[in-house]
Amino acid sequence: MSAFHHHKRGSMSAQRVARIFAANEGRCHICGRKLGPADDYQIDHKIALSRGGTDDDDNLAPACDWCHDDKTSDDISEAAKGKRIATKHTVPKRFRQKRGWR
Repeated sequence: MSAFHHHKRGSMSAQRVARIFAANEGRCHICGRKLGPADDYQIDHKIALSRGGTDDDDNLAPACDWCHDDKTSDDISEAAKGKRIATKHTVPKRFRQKRGWR
């Protein structure tokens, strides 16, 4: 059985996975490769939740494991950068210096 049934934020029914897979013609939405029954893939958010995406079917698509892992690490890095920038610009400089913030 493929890893696609696992969804980090909760379980996804086999029927929903099949519906999303069929809607995307069984292709990785990142590289376009046709996925076969023996391929490991994840159901991925096209637009990450951290960037305003939703859990709606139209924002979900299959992604081969390699593409999914690569995209997820980019999404995490981008979200962390956004948090650093937000902190830097919302906490007064004098407070950051006194409290050891960077």
